[in-house]
Amino acid sequence: MKNATVLLFSLLLLSGCNTADHKQSLSMSCEDYRWSDIETLVQPYLDDELYVALVMQGQSSNYSTSAAASQAMNESLPDVIKRILQSLIDAGC
Repeated sequence: MKNATVLLFSLLLLSGCNTADHKQSLSMSCEDYRWSDIETLVQPYLDDELYVALVMQGQSSNYSTSAAASQAMNESLPDVIKRILQSLIDAGC
């Protein structure tokens, strides 16, 4: 529940950012996100095949959150979600 709240807060915060701040790096805490949070974050935007691959990868191994973010990165994602994923990748979570 805490992770869902943090995820929702992050999305709301980022959606209020103006385009001038679009390139600014986000300050993400690795403790706030897990593999399953990445699945939840990108699920509405990925086609079924990509989403199933992400879920299966998470179930078959204990990948880090940044690995999930890297695998989930896709052109079909909104910019705000790409920024969150990129920040998790950059943080090496």
